[in-house]
Amino acid sequence: MLTENKFSKYMLYAIGEIVLVVIGILIALSINNWNDVKKQRKKEVVYLTELKKGLENDLKIEFIPAIRLYKKRIERHKKLKYFYNNSETFPNDSLTKYFRSCFSSEWDFVFNTAAFENIKSTGIDIISNDSIRSKVSSLYSHSYPNIRAINQNSIRYYDLQISPIIFENLNLNSNVFTHSELDFLKNSIQISNRLRKLRWRTSFLQQKLLLPIQQTVESLINDIDLELKRLE
Repeated sequence: MLTENKFSKYMLYAIGEIVLVVIGILIALSINNWNDVKKQRKKEVVYLTELKKGLENDLKIEFIPAIRLYKKRIERHKKLKYFYNNSETFPNDSLTKYFRSCFSSEWDFVFNTAAFENIKSTGIDIISNDSIRSKVSSLYSHSYPNIRAINQNSIRYYDLQISPIIFENLNLNSNVFTHSELDFLKNSIQISNRLRKLRWRTSFLQQKLLLPIQQTVESLINDIDLELKRLE
């Protein structure tokens, strides 16, 4: 009986030791997991901060000035439309300004994608917020490339279809086009057709692409700002 009693105590002691060891292991694993999550969140804060800076730069350097430029260009396209319809007359210096603006080269968009590339190399799942992760992926994988593709197509169109006619028929060193140059601009079917196409392209780029995506960028910046406050 004494032997059985000692054995029972030994077994209880051994089980207690095992339980303590298991609890210790679980606590250690929990602490390690907590530390890993903490490190991940620190990385996420760094990536989101860099992403926000890149988006703010895109707004300041690309979207805002480009939209302002295209808005002004659309207004001048409307002026030239009145000119071609003989519904309004303009002084030569004004017409020169309108034509020069409408025939100016396209804005060449260069977006800041370094932060997104860094996130991709680490893994897009580093962004824990599902909504932000989806918006970021859509913006950089679809919206930005779409703007670039349409914009590059417009630049090629300008280089191939606009620039040759302008350089061959107008004196670009003069501040004001002559009457004969303005007559050429008004009576040339090539010019009028290209102006019409440019007007459509400019309006589409500004109203259907740039403005909606600018709003998306602004919304994403706000979402990231709120997420950073939550994470920190």
